[in-house]
Amino acid sequence: MKQNTMKFLRISQFLTWPIVYVYFHSLYNIRINGRDNLKKITKPFIIIANHSNFSDSFLFRLILGFNTPHLPLRFMAVNRFSWKWLNFLASIGVIAFIYSLFGVFIVVPGRGIKKNLVEAKEIIKDKGNIVIFPEGKIVKGHTIAPFRPGASVLASETGAPILPVSIRTNGRLWLRRELTVNIGEPVDVPANAAYDRMSKMLYDKIVKLYNVRKEEKSGAHGTVVEVPLNG
Repeated sequence: MKQNTMKFLRISQFLTWPIVYVYFHSLYNIRINGRDNLKKITKPFIIIANHSNFSDSFLFRLILGFNTPHLPLRFMAVNRFSWKWLNFLASIGVIAFIYSLFGVFIVVPGRGIKKNLVEAKEIIKDKGNIVIFPEGKIVKGHTIAPFRPGASVLASETGAPILPVSIRTNGRLWLRRELTVNIGEPVDVPANAAYDRMSKMLYDKIVKLYNVRKEEKSGAHGTVVEVPLNG
């Protein structure tokens, strides 16, 4: 049953490529840096990223590339939201349908970290790759909220490496907004890691990635520009 689920999700996520490509390239001028780091990691692994938009999860299909060996991804998410329109979509089954296509598994705030990580551990045991937004919610503006310890605990207890990714949206360039994705180097979490300290370290890595924009120039490898987090 689990293998059938993985096959279904691999196919469904692969087939979303043209939709995701057209959607994001219509709305954004996209720059994805650090794709070579995807070659340095082997499954199962955990991707962590800041979370500023509901569409962030769909963006990962674009980040991985068309012919990627890393599908399917499994996304950790909630089904109760602070935004009324998302709760409305959840109440009529739209969110559940989208979740089923994209391999989302539900965690329940307040249930406790051990219970919420049971399914995540099973997914990693079956060589599945997981995406976690450690802020635990959508955070608008050029702000990254403190990280919850779930990703650190999961990595420490399973041995799965963590791949940090930052997602940053800026002002408009013509009709499209700038969208910069920076992929960092994989991080190994020790089995005896102090979770709070590790979460802070991962937070700092995401902030550092978020603060760097690489501007490609013709005939050059590009220049790195530091941009303040609140800028």
